[in-house]
Amino acid sequence: MINIVLTFIEIVICYVSLYYLEKKYKNQGIYIYAIIATILTCITSLKTISIMEINIPIGFGISTSLIIAGNILTELNKKEERRNYLAIIFLTAIITASFLNLSGLIVSSELSNNLNEAYNNIFNYNLKVYLAITISIILSIKISSTLYNLIRKNQNKVAVSNIFSVIISTFIETIIFITIYYLFEADIIDIVLCIIFRYIIKILISILGTIPLYIISKNNQ
Repeated sequence: MINIVLTFIEIVICYVSLYYLEKKYKNQGIYIYAIIATILTCITSLKTISIMEINIPIGFGISTSLIIAGNILTELNKKEERRNYLAIIFLTAIITASFLNLSGLIVSSELSNNLNEAYNNIFNYNLKVYLAITISIILSIKISSTLYNLIRKNQNKVAVSNIFSVIISTFIETIIFITIYYLFEADIIDIVLCIIFRYIIKILISILGTIPLYIISKNNQ
């Protein structure tokens, strides 16, 4: 129960921060959020929680908010901005992964050994995890924004466009992320169950993301 409460708090912080930064700084605010959220996604994805004895990497709230932010740029008809948005996420993920991997490989001194050990236990060499994050997020944002644009033109409804675009893009993102994340480390049945549970959680978070998307859309009309 505590994990559910904490996850909900995480979601609220993400969406409130995204709304505030967009309102305060417009497109630049979304870029700022993208950088912060990408770094945090790389870090939080190193931790897993257990749901019905299935280990699921966290960070799904933050990563989902990146997809919602991409839909916001699409809603505002900023095609060039979307390309910049994807480039910012890609570069941030690469820089973050490079720094964390390299710092984890650097030999520690004997001074403050407990602190060094704690750091190394968190930021060990995790190239596969960072690859899973980078590839899955970039593809899901690209797919979601494209679908959002197509559905928005036909349906002309923010909620419908967001929900249907994230249903598809989040499913693809979850498959890619979990498959790479647990490659050669888990049985097929465990991977499938992890995909199902994580997908359900991310869908619920994505639907909640319709709220800031709708508000921002109205504010920019």
